[in-house]
Amino acid sequence: MSKAYREVCNMKIKRTVIAVLIAVASLSLYAGSLIERGAGKSRADYDAWIKANKPAGIEALLRGPAFPPNDETMFLPKVYPSNLPVNPATSPGTPITEQRLRMQISKISGQAGLKVMDDPAVQAKTQDLRLRAALATTIDSTSGGTVDAVKSNVYSSVAFGRLPTGDSVAAHVIDDGTGHFKIIINENYQHEDIRLLGILLGHEVLHQDARLSVREELIAHTFEILAYARYVIKDPMLASQGTALVRFLNTVAMGLLNSRQPDGLIHLLEGRDEDIWPGSNSSVDYLAQKFVEAGLGLETPGNEALLYSMRKLTGNKKLAKANFDDNTLILLDENINTLLSPEDWVALAEALKLDTGT
Repeated sequence: MSKAYREVCNMKIKRTVIAVLIAVASLSLYAGSLIERGAGKSRADYDAWIKANKPAGIEALLRGPAFPPNDETMFLPKVYPSNLPVNPATSPGTPITEQRLRMQISKISGQAGLKVMDDPAVQAKTQDLRLRAALATTIDSTSGGTVDAVKSNVYSSVAFGRLPTGDSVAAHVIDDGTGHFKIIINENYQHEDIRLLGILLGHEVLHQDARLSVREELIAHTFEILAYARYVIKDPMLASQGTALVRFLNTVAMGLLNSRQPDGLIHLLEGRDEDIWPGSNSSVDYLAQKFVEAGLGLETPGNEALLYSMRKLTGNKKLAKANFDDNTLILLDENINTLLSPEDWVALAEALKLDTGT
């Protein structure tokens, strides 16, 4: 058992108000303090390894060092400094029509997705066509419990708006004062790809009460990254859109991909003393490292959305419960390589324009 596993399994529950730290804010933890500047290693080590070993096959390639980027502008400048501005998607000029959105949903999610857009219970929760379309993209994925969560009485509404936590945050769940919660997506992100908006909603519905922790945010972030990875494997052009949200997701997807053990398997909770963003300004050995070092905090109750995600991830439809606890973290770590194959991981690397030496 690795040191990281022992730290997770032996972590004492902290009786502190972790909610103040994370504020249920998607992107805030990584985009802020948990991607920190450091002395990154040169990519020369990787180039030398490729030249010396000439890996034969995908498994051998994954057993090698972390993949460095070929295009550093695809990632956050906090990790790879760049003069390219980090901005949300801009307005297309002419408002997107319902017909166009329905065409997109038909292609992404088929008839089942169109039914989500037409569902009166969904329409009652959000008047925004883009957000209804975003919800429709989440079906038949690890975020497949998102629609039912939004339709439940946990949430009163889903809307674009200004966030009390500021423009650096993409989405937020807030108490509406009536015993329910509102999901607010930063209005600056309203023109992002509907698949990305769906990923944000899939993250936020995992937060269904006021009992929050860094542990809960780590689990939600991991599902966010996995959802994004599956999209860009199918549509590599998504990773090249260049918006602030895409560059963030590219950065953390690269971090997960490079959190590999010598056997070539990806792990959330352990690394191999090697930077996951090689040649960068950030020194992190595995994706969850800064979360673990910050203290994972309280174990918090799960919900049906989390249970759906864990059943989808593990393939165990009989899984009885899932909480934001050590068991879920370990299951998540153990099943990442079941959800995505070695071929998928290399396809992700290619979509992110990483140097695989091939």
